[in-house]
Amino acid sequence: MTPAIREPGRYAVIDGVEVPVSAAAQDYVLVEGDHGRVRHEMDDLDDLLSVSVHARWKDADIAIGGVQGEAARFYTWDRDLAESEGLAGDVRDGWGGLAPVSELTDVTERVSSIHPRRRER
Repeated sequence: MTPAIREPGRYAVIDGVEVPVSAAAQDYVLVEGDHGRVRHEMDDLDDLLSVSVHARWKDADIAIGGVQGEAARFYTWDRDLAESEGLAGDVRDGWGGLAPVSELTDVTERVSSIHPRRRER
């Protein structure tokens, strides 16, 4: 069974619904609406979330950067995986590539509140 993977990134919580953020500034976010981008003031959001996704592929830890169809963009600092798969990158910045979503295991999602007003409390 192919694991469901949410796109990593920022999500605005608006009226209890998590919506992907297109762009953000200090006091507002932009989300996609029916007629283009819609501005929402930071103070009007229920919350602002950061979502990161990690998994294992071929016995190595990877961080998911996004999903394109049946493939996950990822990066890793696992040199053995990089060498065996011929990944682009280096020791300093890590390596990146594409992995079939169906081959990922132990997919975990980390959600953190990054709303500036929530952190001030």
